[in-house]
Amino acid sequence: MQSFGFNQFGPPSVFKKIVQAPPVLSPIRVLIDVIGFGLNPYDAALRRGEQQAERPLPFPIVPGTDVVGTINSIGSAVTDYLPGELVIAHPNIGGYASQVPVSHNKIGRLPPDFPIEQAIGLPSVGITAYNILFNALSIQPDQSLAIEGAAGGVGSLLLQLAKIAGLSVTAVAAAKHANLLNQLGANQFIPSEKLATTNVKFDIVINAINGSINQENGITHVKTGGQYLSLNSITEALEKSHSKITMTAFQPKKEYRDRPALTYLTRIMQQKLTNISGES
Repeated sequence: MQSFGFNQFGPPSVFKKIVQAPPVLSPIRVLIDVIGFGLNPYDAALRRGEQQAERPLPFPIVPGTDVVGTINSIGSAVTDYLPGELVIAHPNIGGYASQVPVSHNKIGRLPPDFPIEQAIGLPSVGITAYNILFNALSIQPDQSLAIEGAAGGVGSLLLQLAKIAGLSVTAVAAAKHANLLNQLGANQFIPSEKLATTNVKFDIVINAINGSINQENGITHVKTGGQYLSLNSITEALEKSHSKITMTAFQPKKEYRDRPALTYLTRIMQQKLTNISGES
């Protein structure tokens, strides 16, 4: 089996072709013939060695958690998928390969007419966006939501999923992304550089900026009793100085399962309700 990985940490040049033994299926897994795989920031951090302390892995390392492909074969306990079906998948690792084994609970059927180049970018950002809205936060229809970093992969999915859930969404991003975010359904657009001088407050503010920079700026726009969520850690000092706001530093949890997220995402894909922007 052909794959792409590395035997040492470093720049992109450490990648090389690696021949691996054919995967052996466990009863609950399916074997996917990979059509395409996504490149995401976590993969780059893995390649640079930045995840080694939290997730030590033996070499060679073959990254990849975002995959589109067709099912080649299924494990003996799999009854909900058949060989030949087109799926998106969220393997724990190993997606940069010609084949990858994945639990049947970590895949979803891909509508045949959905653009594959968009689907490849969906699993990680889509699962993150789903878990933010429906697990980490408490949302209600007609609430006001501001998304900082709304033009990014997670931010653009949050915008669309929040609109489907009935929220009024304000997109905050660089001015060049205004047209895109309006097309994705934003009720209002605020250029990032103008947020600080905007007086409006929201029930919920999500900081989906890579690195979650300038958290204080977003927090000041949360209503009393509202919610603030960041994709990065929040300092104790910030939490203490804004004690009337519920603050969440989002982290994946074991109870956040892929299956309900992928089921939801593929259902709205069938209804042609999503677009993956992938902008930064």
